[in-house]
Amino acid sequence: MEQKNSGILYHASCVAGLKELTPRASTHGEAYVYAIDNAVTALLFGAPKDDFDVLVDEEDGRPILWECRPDALRAVYAGRGCALYAVPAEGFLCGQTGWRPERVCKTPVPVIREETIPDLYERLLAAEAEGLCVLHHFRADKSYHAFLCGEFRARIAAFGITENAVRADARFAPFLEDLFPQSEAGESTDAGRSAFHAKRRAPDVRHFTLR
Repeated sequence: MEQKNSGILYHASCVAGLKELTPRASTHGEAYVYAIDNAVTALLFGAPKDDFDVLVDEEDGRPILWECRPDALRAVYAGRGCALYAVPAEGFLCGQTGWRPERVCKTPVPVIREETIPDLYERLLAAEAEGLCVLHHFRADKSYHAFLCGEFRARIAAFGITENAVRADARFAPFLEDLFPQSEAGESTDAGRSAFHAKRRAPDVRHFTLR
């Protein structure tokens, strides 16, 4: 599998056999075709996930992943396949969604070729072995816990997620004490409002879904 190819972008889908990709509305409120110039990064969106399952970034054009809970990569990707589509880069725009690697197109895009990915987890492990990506597996230590708490706070604030919604999502259970420290009166933040209000740059994130 090519990692990058000048003039070519990649799009992962659970639907196989497409000859054209059509714009669809997503969390950004616009109907776009989404694509990325790195094939491995594109594969990360071949199965349902959000920023509270696996954190995704790119450094020097190489995807970097951090698990947000033990075996998160396996839980999200193992046994799940997808179609990886290569499409022409012409007509795609950068800087429209807040996530640097992502490009969007407002019009239908023809498919150049399609690759079937039988198991995303196995493909990601193979990409790691080839040095095409970096996988940070979950660690039960203080530094990794603090790192995840900082990333979660930024995203919770950026998305305006309420404390009630966070507490209802079982994925946050190990982090609640640090995300919502008790005040001297024994109360945490206003559960009906956005959990965090600090003014800061919105994180460079793809999307989110609370379960």
